[in-house]
Amino acid sequence: MAEKQKKELSPLDFVLDFEANGCRMYLKLAARTRNLLGKKLFYSLAAEEIDHARKADETFNAGETQKAPSLPAVEAVLKDFFGKAVRSEFKKSGESTEAYELAMEMERKGYEAYENFLKKAKTEKEKSFFKWILNEEKEHLSAIANVYYYLTGSGDWLQEEESRRWNWMNM
Repeated sequence: MAEKQKKELSPLDFVLDFEANGCRMYLKLAARTRNLLGKKLFYSLAAEEIDHARKADETFNAGETQKAPSLPAVEAVLKDFFGKAVRSEFKKSGESTEAYELAMEMERKGYEAYENFLKKAKTEKEKSFFKWILNEEKEHLSAIANVYYYLTGSGDWLQEEESRRWNWMNM
């Protein structure tokens, strides 16, 4: 029996599929986590995945859709939430760190895939989109890592690059 060759997805199809899967995953993780900071993180990431899909659609389809305003960055959303919430509740949930590890792995895979698409991009519009989404994936990974390290009390957080670490979490 001959193996069926898997058809390679177009950049747009890949982005739409990957971001939709990411949104679903983040919604499930948000619903399952008992930690308020984790919930806020995962719901914010889910919203951004939808925004990424919309921007990809605008970039790759000739008929531009109506441009919606961009969402605030995950860090800004979490910083606002962090400032208003009772922080002592953040670390008390005692839940597993698997959700954060899964989320970091997904963001790494997205980053690698988008790097490959950037290398193959044919137009300046495509190149610009993939540079933008690479930066977004990097920010998502940083957001997840910061929350993960904060919740676990890991000293690794202090070893992160100054530009990636959210110092406001120490205040």
